[in-house]
This record gives sequence, structure tokens and C-alpha cells, in this order.
Amino acid sequence: VPAGPGAGFAAAAAAAAALAHASAAAAAAAAAAAAAAVAAAVAADQLRVLLLVLLLLLVLVWLLVLLVLLLLLLVVLLPVPAGPAAGLAAAAAAAAALAHASAAAAAAAAAAAADAGPAAAAGAGADAADGQTARCRHASMPCIVAAKTI
Repeated sequence: VPAGPGAGFAAAAAAAAALAHASAAAAAAAAAAAAAAVAAAVAADQLRVLLLVLLLLLVLVWLLVLLVLLLLLLVVLLPVPAGPAAGLAAAAAAAAALAHASAAAAAAAAAAAADAGPAAAAGAGADAADGQTARCRHASMPCIVAAKTI
């Protein structure tokens, strides 16, 4: 038996309190689920960043390995002088090449002098008489005769 208007009000207040309690529990559960989702996203993001950093470190290590291998290859392929003895050997080789070139030039000059010598000696007095120039005495050149002879 209802006790009057106050009894209905009390029942409505109790129902409202029960609803508020259920809503607060649901809100708390939703907030907890949202916090868990945020924590999972942050963990996944941190894992992604960690994997990216590890990949970058792996690439840097490989680049360092390749650089060391390149330096070793250069050390193996490039000739390294053995000290002062190597410099002396190079200087001696250069001096020998220069002496060989000088001897070849001296031999060529001697052959040219031997070729031009008798003709120049024989025709030295005849230059004025026949009008020939001194350079036409060389055996490998055609003789240039002055205009009065032609």
C-alpha cells in the first residue's frame, strides 16, 4: 500500500540512484577500456619506434662494415713503398732511363755528324762558287741550288 506522494518520490529517487550508479560503472568501464586502448596504441607505437631505431642501427653497422672492407681493399691494392730503399730504387730506375735516352740522342747526333761531315768538308769552299747552301750537303735532303746555277 503506497504511503502517499512521498513514497513514489522515494522510489523514483532510488531508481535514479541505481541508474546513476550503473551509468558511473559503465562510464568507469568505458574509461578503463579507453585507457587500455591508449596504452596498447602507445606500446605499439613505442614498439614501432624501437624497431625503426634498430633497423637504422643495423644499416649503420653494415655501412661501417662496408667502409672497413673498402679500406682493406685499398690497402691491399695500392702499392706501398717499402721505405727509403724503394725511393732509391725509383731514382736509380729514372737515372738509368735518362742515361739510356741520352745515349740514344748522342748516338743519333754522332750519326748525323758522320753523315754531314764529309759533304760539309768537301763542299765548304765550293759554296761560293756554285751558289749552294750549306744545308743541301746533308745526304737525306735534296740539294737547293741558287738561281744563278739553274
